Amino acid sequence: MTAHLPSLPALRAFAAVAREGSFAQAAEMLHVSTSAVSHQIRQLEEQLGTPLLSRARNGSGHSRTAPTDAGRELLLVVEETLDRLASACGAIRDKARNPRQNLVVSASGSFASLWLAPRLARFAALHPSIAWHMRAVETNVPDMAAEGLDLAILRARPGRVVPPDRLLFAETVFPVCSPALAAIATPEELLRRSLLEEDGDSPEKDWSTWLPILGQKPGTGHVLRFSSYNQVIGAALAGAGVALGRSPLLDAELATGRLVRLFAPLSLPGTWAFVLRARPDAARDPHVVQLCDFLLREAGSIL
Repeated sequence: MTAHLPSLPALRAFAAVAREGSFAQAAEMLHVSTSAVSHQIRQLEEQLGTPLLSRARNGSGHSRTAPTDAGRELLLVVEETLDRLASACGAIRDKARNPRQNLVVSASGSFASLWLAPRLARFAALHPSIAWHMRAVETNVPDMAAEGLDLAILRARPGRVVPPDRLLFAETVFPVCSPALAAIATPEELLRRSLLEEDGDSPEKDWSTWLPILGQKPGTGHVLRFSSYNQVIGAALAGAGVALGRSPLLDAELATGRLVRLFAPLSLPGTWAFVLRARPDAARDPHVVQLCDFLLREAGSIL
């Protein structure tokens, strides 16, 4: 099929003449002679079987060379194709200068450290030709292009995930503590410990919601509030009190016994779920697609 295509120099010459309106100016831009440009255009018109340019004439007729109807139709395709070729060549040159591609993933600080970081590290070990950078971004509406993000993990209401975003998982919340405090067996014993809580807007992560569920009066107990969930879990791991654990964020700590669950199977569903959002052109980047699939498998969203 490509054997019947015009030569690239002829198409470049045609586009240059059509843009410049002059064979001489096009030749100067292409660093060739005017006769060479004229010869390439003549061969192109013979190959396509129709005039592509209306030649300028001295003293009468056209004041400049312009594309015919067929020429305008061809020019649109040629310019688009040349632009795409230039972009592709530029990308290849960039990769040649920096062969290790750098891709950026964002998530909230707590999500990044508790769930994403170990998984991203495992994925990066499987793909050593790519350099991954994880960035903590607390906003839930990042400008992917402006912030240079290839993949973002954001919060969404369960059941309200809008494609092309993909559901990673929803949360389940329940009390957790260090094994050193695991002897807590009743809600009354719970109130003798500090209650660790993150500032936020989700009722299931608030001890004022949990105390009535456990048969205790709201406002009782000693509540310590932290600005981030990382701080809450750090205090819980140190045995400083009882936290409201979020699964699957804490599944690794529960599996290794660094934290234990209290009052099982009592739990509340999370107000928020987590979703994957890739940059608009991510479907053309196999590494971003592979990471999305890897994280979805890790979350149990796909088999």
